[in-house]
Amino acid sequence: MNTLVSGTISRLVGRPIASCHYFGPAAPTVSTIHDNKIQLVQYRYRSNRSQRGLYDGKDVRSGNNLSFSMKATKRTFKPNVFVKKVYSETLDEMVRFHLTTSALRSIDKMGGLDNYLLSSPHVTSGEGLQVKKRIINRLKFLERAANQE
Repeated sequence: MNTLVSGTISRLVGRPIASCHYFGPAAPTVSTIHDNKIQLVQYRYRSNRSQRGLYDGKDVRSGNNLSFSMKATKRTFKPNVFVKKVYSETLDEMVRFHLTTSALRSIDKMGGLDNYLLSSPHVTSGEGLQVKKRIINRLKFLERAANQE
């Protein structure tokens, strides 16, 4: 890693390194600077499909079909996605999501949809983020109502 002049270092934290096409849609950003050296955080590319619903880190992958003669042909492995209504205790309603089976197991493991949305690192966009914001606003409203009493 290269060392930089200390005046320019403080302006780099949280910014993309470069916006060129080599990095793809998720460019790495500067996370920390220690002893005048930049430490990069790399972000994994997420397809538009996996950004839509609760995919729990699953995404479309590619691989090969192998025939009996061991001839390889390209194929894609798609996540097991279905549309399901899940109950939110905070909102007191059923919320419709595009879910993977992995996300459904994680919801059960974390003790419900609300806990999953509030604590999962995979909820960053799409349907999940919209409902997460609604849950946070509802919790703030309930907290204010409790303080007024």
